[in-house]
Amino acid sequence: MEPFTAEEERALVDKLDGLSVASLQHYIASARAALGSKALAATWRPRIEFGAGHAEQALVKAQAAAARDAMALSVAAPVVVSKSKKAAAQVADEESEQTAGEG
Repeated sequence: MEPFTAEEERALVDKLDGLSVASLQHYIASARAALGSKALAATWRPRIEFGAGHAEQALVKAQAAAARDAMALSVAAPVVVSKSKKAAAQVADEESEQTAGEG
């Protein structure tokens, strides 16, 4: 089998860049298993090596993006929680004042 054409290479890169972290991990595991197989035809090796290499790069990028997203959510979450706690505390204070005023 001949090496990838530029068009085939671009199509594979685009596909791999669109995969989820779990899908990329599965792809990489499958590629490694294929590369470790004695039954793999030598003509396929360059294609699988190319795909595995790019999948590993895409995985690093996807994991970094997921970590950034998680950090952004964790930074934003306390602000919302603290506002909710303040609002709940104000309501509780108002209710206790009303109860104390009635007694």
